[in-house]
Amino acid sequence: MFRDLRHSYAIIDLKALENNINEIKRIAGKRKIISIIKDNAYGHGALKTIEIIDNFSDLYGVANIKEALRLRRYTDKPFLILGGFFPNEVKHFDNNLMPVVYDLESLNMLSKTEKPLNIHLEFDTGMGRTGFSFDEIYSIEKILKTSKKLKIKGVMAHLACAESDETYTKKQINRFYSIIEKLKKSGINFDDAHISNSAGMFYELDDVINAVRPGIMIYGSYPSSKYKKLINLKPVMTFKGQIIYIKSVEKNTPISYGCTFKTTKKSLIATVSAGYGDGYPRNLSNKGLVYIEGKGLAPVVGTVCMDMFMIDITNIPNVNRGDSVVLWGEGHEEVHPDRVAKRADTISYELFCHLSERVKKVYKR
Repeated sequence: MFRDLRHSYAIIDLKALENNINEIKRIAGKRKIISIIKDNAYGHGALKTIEIIDNFSDLYGVANIKEALRLRRYTDKPFLILGGFFPNEVKHFDNNLMPVVYDLESLNMLSKTEKPLNIHLEFDTGMGRTGFSFDEIYSIEKILKTSKKLKIKGVMAHLACAESDETYTKKQINRFYSIIEKLKKSGINFDDAHISNSAGMFYELDDVINAVRPGIMIYGSYPSSKYKKLINLKPVMTFKGQIIYIKSVEKNTPISYGCTFKTTKKSLIATVSAGYGDGYPRNLSNKGLVYIEGKGLAPVVGTVCMDMFMIDITNIPNVNRGDSVVLWGEGHEEVHPDRVAKRADTISYELFCHLSERVKKVYKR
């Protein structure tokens, strides 16, 4: 009976999700789409996301075997496990649960398996995180010759700054081409090659790269504002709270913890029913903007608390207790998730992923 008594909630717009995956398909063309749905589809809810995008997705990318095992019953598409694995997880792998392998120790472990396994090999072309080096291809070849059960379904790399540094990104892509050529000369065959994240989809690529891995664009955010002319995305998540209290205060009144804000004149201050415990960044203290629906933008004043924060509504007429407040999402361009994230010195991915479980998700079409 208490299920819907929430002070903050997130509307997940399934029509926006459908729009975004259609737009991604348009950009991808004939390339396969590996839809990234790790961390519960970036906080949007993986089950509903799969329901909408399944017809457009050739594979799904998740962080670990736990995510794959939870979701595999809802689709017959293969899962690519991007975040590596531990020895006790190998028993769960099969032809539709494919680990990404990025080091010789792991590859050697899998080579001893007695059941058929599909895997993808990851190479480091400049991300500096995980991945084989070019010089390890000979060792890869030697290990693979000892196993009749392993099939290389794909090879991949990860772009470090596709949205911000085209020169470096093109160097990464060219290194990947060299790796692909060397693998083929070594007799290592594979079905798929992929390097493009969302931003990487806008680079010209040879046909040998036949798959892409969109992530953040599925959920309506842009890797960079420069892509707005190339693809029409709509925010899928709109995070809302409500005004729960309004009071008039005098000049020089301190607001919230630490007294980091003092009014410069007689002011009208409203309290909003969400805080960092819900996922609204504390880093937006004294610099956030929210949209009171149908009435206007209001600045965040004082420190964001765990369960609430304050806004200055002095210059906005007719604001009432119970009014709906958009923290990010649809409603006004200033609360687009990308703009909110920029004010918080973060990225929209983090906003979405930090949404608390106490925030109710409401799905609409």
